[in-house]
Amino acid sequence: MINSTRFFKSILLAGLLVMIVAACQSPKEKSLKLIKDLESNDSAFSNELMMKLKTSYTDFALAYPDDEHTPGYLFKASQRAIVLQQANEAVDLLLQLINKYPTNEFAEDATFLLAFTYENNLNDLTNARLYYEKFLKEYPSGELAEEAKLSIENLGKSTEEFFNEIETAKE
Repeated sequence: MINSTRFFKSILLAGLLVMIVAACQSPKEKSLKLIKDLESNDSAFSNELMMKLKTSYTDFALAYPDDEHTPGYLFKASQRAIVLQQANEAVDLLLQLINKYPTNEFAEDATFLLAFTYENNLNDLTNARLYYEKFLKEYPSGELAEEAKLSIENLGKSTEEFFNEIETAKE
């Protein structure tokens, strides 16, 4: 009887310690944990989970603009916005990343993705050209430089026109 009472007291004490530790987490730590938990689920097959993850990324970026995770979270949020067919929101997130964190490692890919989104999701060829050119000016030897040049050359062409030109060039 004494051993079982001691056992239950130990369990109760351990449970209280877990609750205290959990309660002591800062809001930032809780946000990071939520993001990590959501990322561990395969949200690619669930729009609901993808939306929750995108929202968690953007909420974190808004609450902690100076945190090292923020530029990456803005980029990841923009990618999810594109998949969720929220291209205007993706553009806003990418512009925020490019303007607030121009020297961050994600700025290069964000600039290209912005141009690509204008071209392919919003059919805004003026802004697409503007950001492809910005990309080439700022990252002339970037991994996507050739793709940016090719995109500018073929801006506004349908897939059929593009392939017809390739066939014509072969002849």
